[in-house]
Amino acid sequence: MLRHLSTALALVGALGCLSITACKKTADSANPEAGSPGGTAPSAGGIVLRYKPAATKLKENLNVSFNLSGGGQTGSMKADLTGLLDISPSGNERLRVGFSMLEVRSFDLSGNMKPEPKDGKPVPDLKAKLLETKGARIVNLLGDSDKDASKALPENAPKKEGTPEDEFDMSSFGSFLGLPPELPKDGLAEGKPVKVSKEEKENFFGGLEIDMETETTYTLVKIDSSSGKRIADIKIESESSGAKELSQGGQTMMLSVDVASESTIVFNLDDMLPVRTHIESTTNFSAGAQGGGESRVVMDASYEPAT
Repeated sequence: MLRHLSTALALVGALGCLSITACKKTADSANPEAGSPGGTAPSAGGIVLRYKPAATKLKENLNVSFNLSGGGQTGSMKADLTGLLDISPSGNERLRVGFSMLEVRSFDLSGNMKPEPKDGKPVPDLKAKLLETKGARIVNLLGDSDKDASKALPENAPKKEGTPEDEFDMSSFGSFLGLPPELPKDGLAEGKPVKVSKEEKENFFGGLEIDMETETTYTLVKIDSSSGKRIADIKIESESSGAKELSQGGQTMMLSVDVASESTIVFNLDDMLPVRTHIESTTNFSAGAQGGGESRVVMDASYEPAT
């Protein structure tokens, strides 16, 4: 059933966020300074990346694979698709990013992620269901989501439990679409790595809070102006770890989580929009005698104006 898939994707969303780095929402990133338009150098020096605070539409071509093992589950997903991003200002240096599917070239599930017939009813055409997926989120100019504001959007209203729409809900796959989050807050100088360390609580497994320590390194590799636009190539490496002791039924166990990701983002500094991204993220989790597991996401996305 797709319940396995929803659980797996929720785990990935909590641990790795399918993004450039482990998802973080801090006071700084929630209200970033707008920075200079077009990525020009601020007074502190360096190149600043921000999304354009204006209406635009992008086609996102996405190829993604996800594998999960451990915790009694083993499964995988592979998808090759194109989505539409409908971006518009949403006040207070925010953007509303609506997403919908335009084309699903391939979509394959295996293991525990592969749905099974229920109550004698055949599994629906999942590619067709995926094409119906729509959603939206509110993000700041760094691409980071405002979870509360996003949850309140009508596109994200929960499906009625027990209905076919709920049982075979494909909205989790739609969440792969979107602007790359966590652009660096500070300016970058070519060839000079910038390290950012954070320690804060993160929600896992249905609201469980774990203190996570994260170190992210941003490196502006180069800026290429041969196309007539300034195209920046940024390398991003991130590591997060945390642990918490849990008690249940008179027994205690230590739950630990480790996330490592490497990615690149190619960014048009003049248009203030992404060109392409490559992301690889691996999450390991352990729960003492209860065992552990691993999830891994590899994603390639390219962006182009939608006509």
